[in-house]
Amino acid sequence: MSAWILGGSLALLTAAVGLPYVWFVRRGTHRATAGLRAIAALRWRELSTLVGQAMQQRGLRHAGRGHGEAALMTDGSQRWLLACKHGSAYRLGSHHVTELAAEMELAEARHGILLTEGRARAGALAAAARHDIEVIDGRRLWTLLRPYVGPETRTQVEAAAEARSRTEAFCVAGLALALGALGVVSGDALVDGLATLRAPRGNVEPQALAAAAGIEDFPDEATLQHYRNEVVRGVSLQPGIGRVFWLTHNTLVVDRTGTIEAIWPLVCAELERYPALRTVRVQLNPRPGREEQVRWRQCRVQ
Repeated sequence: MSAWILGGSLALLTAAVGLPYVWFVRRGTHRATAGLRAIAALRWRELSTLVGQAMQQRGLRHAGRGHGEAALMTDGSQRWLLACKHGSAYRLGSHHVTELAAEMELAEARHGILLTEGRARAGALAAAARHDIEVIDGRRLWTLLRPYVGPETRTQVEAAAEARSRTEAFCVAGLALALGALGVVSGDALVDGLATLRAPRGNVEPQALAAAAGIEDFPDEATLQHYRNEVVRGVSLQPGIGRVFWLTHNTLVVDRTGTIEAIWPLVCAELERYPALRTVRVQLNPRPGREEQVRWRQCRVQ
């Protein structure tokens, strides 16, 4: 595999996975985070208004105050007690739920709702399930109140989320480029390693190999052309080598993707199988995207 193909594939894969994740998944998280910051910055009266509008949408209306700070609400047939822990630093524990449950009993409320911009711990959620209390924390609170915040606040939240997502998208793009470059460098090393592994070994003379294969030392023109075609086919199959063709009867052109040191033994291994082609000139073109010069070599001079 070409090092450039490997590097390009790594870059494209990183971008194809990372950019949609940042823009469609992480952006929602950033939107909720910015929205919760905006809600946490509201005064208590402003927050109460938003919560009241959200509860009305759920069929609950204000019915007075409970025995503590909680608000008493009703759906027409049953009482609900609503409490809010205002502030993103809150970490609700089971004691917060127990306090609301005690107030529910005093107010003769059947259900409870506990809101916070912070987070609810596992103990709080377990206690809430036992006392028929709904806990709405963090991102769920933003989802509940988002339709009722002012348009200016929504615009600011969207702008903050988009700016954060754009920054992360640039980071993903940079990572994709870095992985692509790493893939190119690693791919070159891999191609060179494969070429070394596939290089001919041992002390068997090319003449002996040619004789064993029935290759003629002085073939006619038709046979020689057949040998040239076989060289093109054989060299093209080697790692680190792209296109191969005969420029003239005595000049073989090799477009390479590996280093000369790695591919040269492979080229000569093919040429030296044919005694009539061992002294042809080989033109080694530079690798794509590299500032290298064209090189000419011969496997044998006679």
